[in-house]
Amino acid sequence: MRLIDMKFCKPLTLFVLCSALLAACSGNPTVPDTTGSAEATADESGKRIASPNPYLADSGIVPSGAKQGLARAREHFVQQQYPAAEAELKQVVAQWAVLSGAWLNLAKVQLKLNQPEQAEASLKQAVAVNENNVFAWNTLGVLLRDQGRFDEARSAYENALSHWPDFAVAHRNLGILFDLYLHQPEQALHHYREARALEPEEDRVLLGWIMDLERRL
Repeated sequence: MRLIDMKFCKPLTLFVLCSALLAACSGNPTVPDTTGSAEATADESGKRIASPNPYLADSGIVPSGAKQGLARAREHFVQQQYPAAEAELKQVVAQWAVLSGAWLNLAKVQLKLNQPEQAEASLKQAVAVNENNVFAWNTLGVLLRDQGRFDEARSAYENALSHWPDFAVAHRNLGILFDLYLHQPEQALHHYREARALEPEEDRVLLGWIMDLERRL
């Protein structure tokens, strides 16, 4: 049985409030273009280097009031005061609805509160205001997969990869979906290999999955 999401989801389940994400949480760019930089390069040792994350590269200005609300929400989240965090974030998105990162954070709080329907709506709003928010696409994929909505989960992961083809987490999660739920081992192997090629460090668990599928095919 695969260890689903353990290594890669841990960083994503932390409240997404670092300065880089705050700078990237505004709406869609005027001229979205991820095709020009999608091709990965390699370093001197031949290790593949991912192209820039278009969501993080799309820097925008976050109003000071929104930053303050997000900071308060983060404190509540860290202290596991999830209803208070949700209330703060709802105020933020009510006033600054174009902040995709705020919608993503609201969804993560709603998941903590066992509100999957509300979380799904927040995630869809996050990608509606910024289609480059690959973190929201990936989180939506996990949510849909856990609900047994496998085709929709596949679409969410593929949307993440259409905006950032070098998103290792989405490759891993899509590989798991193909492997365990859709029973398409060839597709799973492809995405596991992509995830491994894009990871900065060797993952022995993922390597084991690849070797297992190679033996079976």
